[in-house]
Amino acid sequence: MKKFPKIIISFILFFSLGSTVLILAQENQETDAVESKSPNVDITITGEADEQLLDQLTTNLKAESEEEIDAEESIRGSNQYIDMDQFRKRYLDIPYTESDNDRQQLDIVFPPFGNPPYKVIVALHGGGWSSGDRKSASLRNIQMAAQQGYVVVNVGYRLSDQAKWPAQLYDVKAAIRYIRANAKQYRFDTRNIVVWGNSAGGHLASMLAVTNGMEEMEDLSMGNPKASSEVQGVVSWYGISDITTLPDASINIANRLMGFNVREKTDEAKVASPIYHVTKDFPPIYMIHGTNDRIVPFEQSVDFAKKINQVTEKKQASLKLHINATHGDNDIRNVTNVDETMNFIDKIMYPERKNPYRTRKYNEIKTSSEKAS
Repeated sequence: MKKFPKIIISFILFFSLGSTVLILAQENQETDAVESKSPNVDITITGEADEQLLDQLTTNLKAESEEEIDAEESIRGSNQYIDMDQFRKRYLDIPYTESDNDRQQLDIVFPPFGNPPYKVIVALHGGGWSSGDRKSASLRNIQMAAQQGYVVVNVGYRLSDQAKWPAQLYDVKAAIRYIRANAKQYRFDTRNIVVWGNSAGGHLASMLAVTNGMEEMEDLSMGNPKASSEVQGVVSWYGISDITTLPDASINIANRLMGFNVREKTDEAKVASPIYHVTKDFPPIYMIHGTNDRIVPFEQSVDFAKKINQVTEKKQASLKLHINATHGDNDIRNVTNVDETMNFIDKIMYPERKNPYRTRKYNEIKTSSEKAS
């Protein structure tokens, strides 16, 4: 049996055990821990956990609740949009295919400093494939990446009331091809592209990764057929990895996406579940999930991380769990998690040196009730 190193005890507990990276955190940026009367304790555990420990932690962290939730409302979010005027240089409402559908457009946000060619992060919004928008305030955390020298491209896609699967995958692949085909015009460095999505956006980001190099999984008639739609890194915040195992509260969003009952036609639905299509070539992925997520159970990310590392036989998947956090919880959408996500992205984009534009300072992203155009 492997001998475990001692635990270093302070406000942070460190240990190293095996294969899948696991970080557990309960963070509240607005709470003064000294003055708090709450009996809760902020604990961060970081290092490597083998599957046995990971399974044990998953079981212990699972929250049981009979409280009813409105999944549609939770997924829809607020009617707030990113104030695009705050970005000095941006291009908005760019069609990435020959279509008048404003869902098949993208917005480009350039960094306020740095020199081209710019490295690219693609942002995919959530909303259960049935709502959400590429200008949604839910993407404001991803926009902070521009403050670290990256171009951020917010990509829209057709929703499930407009088109059924695999239209959404075809759309985001067409967008990636457009970005590469027009790299010279926009002065992009597209050798490595990282795609970052929340919830349903995390699902699409993962689907992009599992279908890298598979022409049969894209519609090349949508434009730029000679450009690659491959992605070299994935960030999934509370993303969906298996549409067939969503709970009763949220299973209907998967049914609408596919156009049939995914529990009755499990085999047909697996085509849209990235966990069933992982290959040895799966790129690095960083996932964050709340353990009290009742829209997308956190076990989905746990199982996905395990599957990725088993198949690739490498530590390709990293996972951070937030104790008691719900779907899209503000405890997840904070600057600390943005900064840790940027650490992951920097390793992909700058494998041989540090990101020369990296700063620990993050400015708040302004939002508005008005959608920019």
